[in-house]
Amino acid sequence: MDEQRAAILDVRTGERGSYADWVRLFDEVWEAPRERLERLLALLSDEIVLKAPTRPPVSRGKEAGRRAFLRAFRAFPDLHARSKRWASSGDVLFVEMTFTATIAGEVFSWDSVDRFIFRNGEAIERIAFFQDSTAVARRLRRRPAGWRQLYRLAAG
Repeated sequence: MDEQRAAILDVRTGERGSYADWVRLFDEVWEAPRERLERLLALLSDEIVLKAPTRPPVSRGKEAGRRAFLRAFRAFPDLHARSKRWASSGDVLFVEMTFTATIAGEVFSWDSVDRFIFRNGEAIERIAFFQDSTAVARRLRRRPAGWRQLYRLAAG
């Protein structure tokens, strides 16, 4: 696969670009993900598999992903992220990022690495690896404001 034209930048149009282009768009989305949810989803295959330590085991498909992201945005209205660096090898892309959100009334940041697997240029799987996957849960359980956020995250 040509590394310079490896990724589909918009599954709606089939526009292609490099992994660097894909990461740039991914980063732009995470500056204001609530407002740019459809753009985020356009970076992902319709059959995307999403896994994260703070969520149920797996979200399969774009609609399940949309629901999972909407739950997260309801629980953390100011959630955003910024990538620090990225690397790729063949059909695998790693993006190291820092997420920030108000949790239980306090601004909190945590590091994560998203591993994407691409097939025919489409991002078909994302697994998030948090540096400390229990840190967010501990903060949510500390105070009543966090309990409400935890409920929103679970109930949608």
